Amino acid sequence: MWKNYFKVSLRNLSKRKLYTGINILGLTIAIASFLAISLYIHHEATYDSMYTDSDRVVRFGQRFAMAGKEQVVSMTPSALVPTLMEELDEVEVGTLIFDVGIFSSVLVDAGQGNQEENKFAYADENFFEVFDLEKIAGQGGKLLAEPNQIVLTKSTAEKYYGVVNSGLGQVLKIDGKDYMVTGIVADFPSNSHLDFDFLASFKSHRHGTNPEWSPANYYSYAKLSPNADREHFAQKLDLLVEKYFGEEMRSYGFDVGILFQPLTSIYLGDSQLKEMKPAADIKNLYIFAVVAILLIIIGIINYVNLATAEATERNKEVGLRKILGAGRLQLFGQFISESFILSIFSMALSVLLLLLFKSQFESFAGTPLKTELLLSPLGISIGIGLLIFIAFFAGYYPSLVLSGLEPLQALGKKILGQKGGPWLRRSLVVFQFFVSISLLVATLIVKQQLEYMQSVNLGYDRESVVALNFHYNMREQIPALKNEIERNGVALSASLGNAMPHFIQAGYSVSPGGDNDKDFMITGFAVDHDMVKTIGLNLIAGRDFTDQDIDQTKAYEDELEMNVIFNEAAIKELGWTPEESIGRKIVYNGVNSVIKGVVENFYFNSLHHQVGALGIFIQPTEANWLLVKMPKGNLTGNLAKMEEVWKGFFPERPFAYRFLDQEYGKMYLAEQKTGQIFGLFAAIAIGIACMGLFGLVSYVALRRTREISIRKVLGAKASDVLKVLSADFFVLLGVSAVMAVLFGIWFSNQWLEGFANKTKVSPWIFIMAILVVGFISFLTIGYRTIKVFVQDPAKTLKDE
Repeated sequence: MWKNYFKVSLRNLSKRKLYTGINILGLTIAIASFLAISLYIHHEATYDSMYTDSDRVVRFGQRFAMAGKEQVVSMTPSALVPTLMEELDEVEVGTLIFDVGIFSSVLVDAGQGNQEENKFAYADENFFEVFDLEKIAGQGGKLLAEPNQIVLTKSTAEKYYGVVNSGLGQVLKIDGKDYMVTGIVADFPSNSHLDFDFLASFKSHRHGTNPEWSPANYYSYAKLSPNADREHFAQKLDLLVEKYFGEEMRSYGFDVGILFQPLTSIYLGDSQLKEMKPAADIKNLYIFAVVAILLIIIGIINYVNLATAEATERNKEVGLRKILGAGRLQLFGQFISESFILSIFSMALSVLLLLLFKSQFESFAGTPLKTELLLSPLGISIGIGLLIFIAFFAGYYPSLVLSGLEPLQALGKKILGQKGGPWLRRSLVVFQFFVSISLLVATLIVKQQLEYMQSVNLGYDRESVVALNFHYNMREQIPALKNEIERNGVALSASLGNAMPHFIQAGYSVSPGGDNDKDFMITGFAVDHDMVKTIGLNLIAGRDFTDQDIDQTKAYEDELEMNVIFNEAAIKELGWTPEESIGRKIVYNGVNSVIKGVVENFYFNSLHHQVGALGIFIQPTEANWLLVKMPKGNLTGNLAKMEEVWKGFFPERPFAYRFLDQEYGKMYLAEQKTGQIFGLFAAIAIGIACMGLFGLVSYVALRRTREISIRKVLGAKASDVLKVLSADFFVLLGVSAVMAVLFGIWFSNQWLEGFANKTKVSPWIFIMAILVVGFISFLTIGYRTIKVFVQDPAKTLKDE
């Protein structure tokens, strides 16, 4: 029986090529999109789960609270991990990491000269017990147990030594210091929040043999015992903090605590200050999951619309089969088998399509697709389930309608009993238009917010500003370098800072003292005397720094007062106006200070956050960035001159520069990726919907061929016929547009609430989305209508 169904179904599908082609193409694109989104979601949702016992691994952070406000920083002191392992039974093993790349690059020399590298970190000897990367080559025992040892990833070993194993036992120079390669491990997975090329033994670092409770520059992890009571463990952490540095932190006005979060929730959890990799918003994954399901539904709707519309073409087939004795169940099986065949073809083609365009999607989304998961037991099970879901729901209603036709009615020219069919088709078309317009609206809202973030006045000048990162051992020569590039005319101004102005995160405090009785947390920007001028901050009260202003270290050691410049938000916290704050005394991070100037608020962090309190102070020894304001014009020539000066001071170090405006743009890569993905699948949704619309209009036009011919004979123009055939569809488009506008308002409120600074959604976004979908639909309807209109009326009316 099923063999016969299969043969007949293939014969019917091959006879109706337009119907078959539209359905296969629509379902193929929908399924391929669903699989691509599913693999993308799987990649994002399984961050850090590849490590053994990842559910037992936690990362520690520090919570600082002051005056009712708090911050959580993902870094902790170097003494935390050894203390935890020694004093708390819940900790099975712990490890810590010092990410050098946060501060500066390193120079690596494998015998062929220096190369600059950024993915360099120190890790202690327990690292591979917590993060069990595959060991490709290595000595016995712990790979990072002794000073001056280093482990390379596979791709790094290939880069420097050609053959992976040949790097083992070799000596690498890192910033002029010798390290022996004791191991080669697999590259860090793309969905790991850790991503390093070099791991040097922590004992090579100055805090490796003498752990301290300050500074907090280290990422700390622990694998907890299987039966650890996490609530009780948190209480023990509070006691440990109080024991070792609680009282000291209170003397600075801080209430401090140690928190921990599961390893697998770092990427999709609450973002903390100083994350190694920017966290993602889990809401986006939910949105993409909904988009994937909607695309499948649109593909199914195409099938249902075309199959029910085609009922008039198959009525005689049904009538003859019933007269020859076919039962309704047999007919139902026949028609639903066609749905299964189409779905199987579409599923196979979608996998092929995904493999063909895999690299393009990976480049587009910035995420690798693990297509091998499709052949895993889980992947095959999901694929079979998806196939059954699509085939059944696509074929169920058409099969029910076609198998239910009465023989005499079916052999006639009119079909009764399908009174609900046109309304169902209209409802499904409305849904398709609604999804298409909604996705396009969402894309345009994301795009408008991204454009706003690029065009908003940040409060500082990011045009023609070049940032040069330097290592701490270069600091002594940097002032001379700065003076030389200014003297040569390649810089209008230059200044040292501990961060680039678009992303300042160092935490400090203002404590009661002097003229102030308040305490609060404040972000600190350690600079030299020329920062305000170099990045063009707007000084609204007081004066700028001069060469006579002393730095923080001298003020602290000699018990002198240092001058500081605050932003408006900090002055507001103090309860003063900018003018009356000038000359007032405060205690800034434990140092007696005087407010010398007030600058207008500027965005020194992501637009996701409001502008907070900021203090600018002189401390060039904390700087690792040289910001250079270049003259406009002849950019290439000025950069060449700057490189020449750089090479004169640091011939062994590559001249690597970054443009400040480009670095600012990189802060919103996640939003850019979201917008691109929305745009891609909005286009796909519109395409699939228009395929179905094309097929539906084709059948409507074919059924009304004689009517069109008569209208043509009576003098109707093509535009008149187009109006008649398109009127119903544009009514449906109008209904969809109203629904999509309501969705767009809801989406804009939900998505933009993550931004403290956001654009106002323009009504033109909704108008443009509706016009785009309407125009594409009009072209689709018009093309098919003209094809029918140009037929010779004599041929179409010859049987009448």
